[in-house]
Amino acid sequence: AVVSTQSTGVPNVTVPMNFGKDLLLSPTHNNIVLNTSKDMTVSANSVILSFNSPVIGHLTGTLHLTSVDMLEFDREAVQLFVEAAYSGTVEGLTRALFRDVNKICKVFKVDWMSEKCVEFYKEEAETVTTASYTDLLFLFEEAAYIVEMQKSRDLVEVALKRIEVLQYKKQFIDQYLENVDRLSTVKLDLVIELAGSEVNYIVQTLTNQLTHQMRVQGPPISVNSRYILDNSCLHLCKKSNRELFENLFSILEDLSADLDTMRWVLQLHKKADLEQQEELPSTSTALVPSPRNNKIPNLYHNMNMEMSYDQFVNWLCTSGDITNVLLALEAVNTWCRYQYKTHGSFSSKSQLNTLLERITGMMNTQGWLKLPYSLRFDGWGTWGRGTMSRCCVSEGEKCGYVEVDCIDTCDKPLTFLSGEGTLIFHFKPPGVTTCEQSGHCGFILKTIPSAGKLRTLELCTDTKDYDNTSVHFHDSIRAENMHIICYDSNCYSRSISWFGGLHSGLETSDDFMWWNDIYFIFRSFKWKILYLI
Repeated sequence: AVVSTQSTGVPNVTVPMNFGKDLLLSPTHNNIVLNTSKDMTVSANSVILSFNSPVIGHLTGTLHLTSVDMLEFDREAVQLFVEAAYSGTVEGLTRALFRDVNKICKVFKVDWMSEKCVEFYKEEAETVTTASYTDLLFLFEEAAYIVEMQKSRDLVEVALKRIEVLQYKKQFIDQYLENVDRLSTVKLDLVIELAGSEVNYIVQTLTNQLTHQMRVQGPPISVNSRYILDNSCLHLCKKSNRELFENLFSILEDLSADLDTMRWVLQLHKKADLEQQEELPSTSTALVPSPRNNKIPNLYHNMNMEMSYDQFVNWLCTSGDITNVLLALEAVNTWCRYQYKTHGSFSSKSQLNTLLERITGMMNTQGWLKLPYSLRFDGWGTWGRGTMSRCCVSEGEKCGYVEVDCIDTCDKPLTFLSGEGTLIFHFKPPGVTTCEQSGHCGFILKTIPSAGKLRTLELCTDTKDYDNTSVHFHDSIRAENMHIICYDSNCYSRSISWFGGLHSGLETSDDFMWWNDIYFIFRSFKWKILYLI
């Protein structure tokens, strides 16, 4: 990449380039200090680093800093990063240093070095020619880390393919899930993706663990065990190994110590039954889940609306379903509206302040992105206008989300989600600078019949869905980056993420009527997508 310009006809400086690592030995050459962990430092020249990194160029050239903090990284990783910037190669990169060096490249936007790190990873994968849990664990963990921290799937296919090629799926899943309660939902999702149609590998492992738990410890069923079962295609297990399927549910019933857990077990079994009934005849290869999931992910999360305030606070801080700040805010709003139906707000400000403090604390510990600046003025009946400011970026500050408004409106959101319908959005995705196709860049969401009472909402990716519409679709638009919310005619946000009870039938028809007629009291609702960029 060209990083400097000349108007004299002299060739531009490009990287990677071999500037010579021997320059690092010169005390008169180095003019910037990189502070690493454990109070260590690495010295370098700001000009050479700036050729490689626009971030360091800004820090030194514009802000005139003479030192840069890299305190989360060990000295060895920073030293290799500097030497690579000088030599134009990542010679000396090891598995132990890979994660930190790759992250430094991303943080400081050294694209060529990031590509070299990916090449190193792929070369390491090629060297794993015999099944070794340690080697495959490295590949899997680094792929999962990139997904969690950088929202990138660049390494996922490499890791999963290597495990599959070595026919080590079953053994890897069995060993990896030994510490299932310590795994993040991202890692659990990758385990499910690895299993594919061979969901029995997951079911057998969890059945063994739950059997041991029943003998030694007893209830409850852990959050992560519930998550992985909720998101696995259990109907495939029922189809291929009915005995294993029934054994699993027998153990789940024995571990159901309360009504909520028993309801969950029954709904899980019902879901598997319905999915088996709805399954169309297909080849075995068609049973492998597609790597692209077009369902809008924030719809129909489950929450016990009858929780007390203290129970709710504890659940809010421990639930594996809450993966971003908007889901947390929506959970509070939905629970509060159900609990305080007459006036829709907390009985004391101290309760609200406690929840806001917990949520902002979770934002810091979980690394959640802040919401767009405009949302601080959203009218949430629970909060009051303006009280969301601590969860939003400052005016002019860059945000990790963009707001995409729908050109359609609807009468009632729950009515819309109960029948056939579509929503059209105008949106030019990141990376698309010019587009010569007719109409607007954008996407369409449509309601799809499901096993529950409400329909799922899915992203249309078939070009036929866009015939005779005002928009055309770009394949880079992904449903997993979307979070849908709606607004009433007074511009008050109305969350729809936590209607799992209505969707599954656990809540009554009276509850449905209350939500549809009182919570969604106004008509002509507008839809908006927060899109993760």
